[in-house]
Amino acid sequence: YQAVDACGNVATCSQTYTRTVDSTPPSITCPANVTLAGCNGVVPAPNIADIVVTDGCGNATVTFVSDVTNTTGCTEVTVRTYQAVDACGNVATCSQTYTRTVDSTPPSINCPANVTLAGCNGVVPAPNIANVTVSDGCGNATVTFVSDVVTTTGCSEVTVRTYQAVDACGN
Repeated sequence: YQAVDACGNVATCSQTYTRTVDSTPPSITCPANVTLAGCNGVVPAPNIADIVVTDGCGNATVTFVSDVTNTTGCTEVTVRTYQAVDACGNVATCSQTYTRTVDSTPPSINCPANVTLAGCNGVVPAPNIANVTVSDGCGNATVTFVSDVVTTTGCSEVTVRTYQAVDACGN
């Protein structure tokens, strides 16, 4: 500023304005991606305390944005997004991915055809899991022999043989 009196004397002074000029978003880092072990693992709740954020001009606020989940076959992928906003409104995001196996469908099992043994006192063969076919949309299934239940009525004997298939997720 400048002031001039009636005699032409001049005096000046300056005023300084300081402001923060920040157009750089904060730096944000999400935890590493996670593959959950086993079947039907639980994706943990969002936790902003797991997020690392820095900003060259001060502090930034971290918030959970969303979980987006897509399933292909038996694999479910959840992409979790967080964002950091600094005092000047600059925004940065990061994402963490959770991958898990989701399977609640039992395997398909087919037992051999029923057999009527010829003659008298025919011998019922031993259980054989190789005669059982099984399929599972999410991988392999294990076949086991469960039991033989024998019912006799008069001179007729019926043996009901049961096999079981269990997939990797316990279905």
